[in-house]
Amino acid sequence: MGYHLIIRNTDNSITAKYAESFEALAEFNEISTDSIIYQGEQHWLPVVVGEDEQYKNLAHTWFRAGIKAQKLLKAQAIEHGLMIEELSQDVESFKAYKTNAEVGIKRGDFLLRNVKNIEVEAKCLTLYPEGYYIEYSDVKRHMNMEEYSGSAVVLAIYERHEDSPKQDSLCMVYVRTIMAENNKLVRYDKGKKCFVVPHSLAQPGFALIDQVRAEIEAKANVKDV
Repeated sequence: MGYHLIIRNTDNSITAKYAESFEALAEFNEISTDSIIYQGEQHWLPVVVGEDEQYKNLAHTWFRAGIKAQKLLKAQAIEHGLMIEELSQDVESFKAYKTNAEVGIKRGDFLLRNVKNIEVEAKCLTLYPEGYYIEYSDVKRHMNMEEYSGSAVVLAIYERHEDSPKQDSLCMVYVRTIMAENNKLVRYDKGKKCFVVPHSLAQPGFALIDQVRAEIEAKANVKDV
């Protein structure tokens, strides 16, 4: 285990170097008081956020807000008595669904095991007077997934404040409802390539999920009679 040295250059760019030992660090004349050193294996390379595909979106407030929304939704769902399971987004997980290469698909962030395996996608969006702007491609790909899997897809939307979701702003809407209401309650914005979904179309909190749970319980009670 050696030492990684991160140097800020005069043009404000960053250079990373590696030394096998503490003594070897003395060979780098560029070291200054604001240089950063951390101990680690040689392959534990630092990356510049804006130059790395995996991390570059972390520089955007909307992306950080989305990650926080996923974390908040999971915590609130567990408190609500839901069996929530994270869905893998890796390439391998999509192979079984790609029966038609021309049709794009999108998986939700979570699966609700005890509510008909509903898929849920967490979103953290700015609420405009006319509603939420949701990308058409997202909605369409979720609909394709719903057709393939047979499981309903729900968007769980939080209102965004800077880079965080508002804790008590959760509302939910079926993807199929957005598609059905296109050119009615839902408007398509050609310039932004988004559906404009009015806040009134979504149900507050977990009301939509509770309705499905109530239907499940009602059917179970009928069978027991």
